[in-house]
Amino acid sequence: MTYFSIRKRLLLGIFLSMILILGGMGLAAHFVTEHESEEIFSARLATSARVLEVLAAKQLEHATINNPIIIELPDELEHQHSSTEEISGHPYESKISFQIWHSNGKLLAKSATAPDKPLGPMTEGFGKNLIGDDLWQVFKLKSGDVWVMVAEMDSVRGEMAGDLGVAIMTPLIIGSLILLIVINLIAYRSLRPLQALANVIAAREPQSIKPIKLSKTPSELKPVIDELNHLLDRVQKAFKREQQFIDAAAHEIRTPIAALQLHIENAVNAKNDTDRDQSLSEALNGLRRTTRLTEQLLTLSRVSGATDQEKQQVLSLDGICKEIVKNTKPLITQRGQTIELHVHDDCLINGEQHKIERVIQNLIDNASQYGSAHGLISVSLDKVCDTIRLVVSNDGDIIPQSEKIKVFDPYYRILGSKSFGSGLGLAIVKEIVQQHKGSIRIEDKSAGNGVQVIIEFKNAI
Repeated sequence: MTYFSIRKRLLLGIFLSMILILGGMGLAAHFVTEHESEEIFSARLATSARVLEVLAAKQLEHATINNPIIIELPDELEHQHSSTEEISGHPYESKISFQIWHSNGKLLAKSATAPDKPLGPMTEGFGKNLIGDDLWQVFKLKSGDVWVMVAEMDSVRGEMAGDLGVAIMTPLIIGSLILLIVINLIAYRSLRPLQALANVIAAREPQSIKPIKLSKTPSELKPVIDELNHLLDRVQKAFKREQQFIDAAAHEIRTPIAALQLHIENAVNAKNDTDRDQSLSEALNGLRRTTRLTEQLLTLSRVSGATDQEKQQVLSLDGICKEIVKNTKPLITQRGQTIELHVHDDCLINGEQHKIERVIQNLIDNASQYGSAHGLISVSLDKVCDTIRLVVSNDGDIIPQSEKIKVFDPYYRILGSKSFGSGLGLAIVKEIVQQHKGSIRIEDKSAGNGVQVIIEFKNAI
């Protein structure tokens, strides 16, 4: 059996989901930031070029062919590596360069950080150019015979995009960690009823089958507790049935065993063969009754405890009745009784075959045992709407109205009855019928004569 922690699984799932979601958000933020920074920086290059175009003309009056004008930066900016702004300017100025070229290829002016060779080819617009180990983003503008080139190191843009990404993701990551801690606390608190349920179960005595109760029960846990209580209720009923079975078996078997012992003792002490044969015959009859009682007790125990359940299937009830009547007829005839079968073809029900066979067999045995010596036992099957009706009847004494319900109780016998039955036959029948979602009742066969047991099953078609 595999065990796992719901809380750990929940936290792991949330953690992985957050990584995927935040990772996706980070990548999206990075690409958006990079795109926006490209636009901002490119616009700045273009603006710088246009400013140079306007202002540089005045300075170019003093330029010579051999001595281009060089725009120097303050010394502190040349060696500044931090991103802190200074009064004299900004360190990033050292990463921005410009050149002014004459169309004849002569350099007229440049910034101190700009290389001596052109920042790019003499074509207007944006472009990229690798100079030495540095990649430059370049914007070129032509004004008459003058080319203005403004460039910026590509690393500046990457650095700024990275800084923006860190600035965006840091609060998200910190917030996610805090959220994970909060979710952990919420999950721990929310799952405490599970631990409380485990503690309640662990603290119970082994023999305790009382319902489980919690002071506070979440709605998600209520079905579990309800099913546990239903299970305990079924266990309690099973224990009760078992105890009743043991008590009843001990009580019911004690009497025939005592009688059997008495008949054997009489046979041992008999003074002649006639008395001995009579005592042995009585002992044999008592042994048969004890065997029959034991079989009925075991059958009731198995049926009531549902220990012999099998998968239900479509059964031909008329076929089962024909087979049982055929097998029972010799014994019924030997008793001087008559048995008849009246069936409607294709009487199909859903059920367990061996249990349905037990129902019919018990009803026929019961009708024969309590019927008149030379009476008629009738078994009939009919279709009534969506119902299959089974009726087993006999001739003889009727059952008083007050007794018609009680005869289904285990070990119950009608007062004044001359039969030596166990009182279990109809109890077994009723239990099986109820398991098959059927109904059972007892009525008089006719006014003042006989008994008929009526069972109704749902038609399988």
